[in-house]
Amino acid sequence: MLQVCDVLCPDKKNNFQTVILSRKTVPSTIEAIDTNLTSQLQSKIGQFKFCSIAMDESTDINDTAQLVLFIRGVDENFEITEELACMRSLKGTTKRCDIFREFQEGLLTLKVPITNICNITTDGAPNMTGNKSGFLGLFNQNYAGNNIVFLHCVIPEDALCKSALNMKPLLDAVVNLINTIRSRGLTHRNFEIFFSPCNLNTLMYCITRKQGGLVQDVFSSEFGS
Repeated sequence: MLQVCDVLCPDKKNNFQTVILSRKTVPSTIEAIDTNLTSQLQSKIGQFKFCSIAMDESTDINDTAQLVLFIRGVDENFEITEELACMRSLKGTTKRCDIFREFQEGLLTLKVPITNICNITTDGAPNMTGNKSGFLGLFNQNYAGNNIVFLHCVIPEDALCKSALNMKPLLDAVVNLINTIRSRGLTHRNFEIFFSPCNLNTLMYCITRKQGGLVQDVFSSEFGS
């Protein structure tokens, strides 16, 4: 940190030297910052006349489902505030009851009145948009007679292209190429020697994840500069 200070703000190095960086101090400082930011957001939310919520549930690189809530509101002076409200981890299932529970807890933490919400936008997954088996249906059951407008996002263009195009012939050729190189140690070593000026290597392809990145890596090594 002091080395960074020498570059960015050398005149304030003495202030940085007085900062305590023990194992207990750093987490407590992070918690204090989090508490302060949450308090500021709660204060702004308390001034909202109307607000809207955007929700998205997706899986991170550790295969943990994360529910993200964004809030956008306007106060009596027509000042618009848009913030990432919270991110809630779904440790088990991602059913409508799980999403609704985390949604309620997120709003409770930020003290968002249901009566101030005029719109909720979700992704297009069935566990979100289903009138009977989704978050939408469960929300309307618990808050009957609400005037909230529910919207869901459209399907991304890349997802439509992936469904329309037959990628199997291309992927089969790329997968066979990579697995052939990595299946034998001698072949892999010769490959590394041949491409050593470019610092290229290949990963064993076993599961269908990040298909586009896989194909891009192969074509970059073949036709790249």
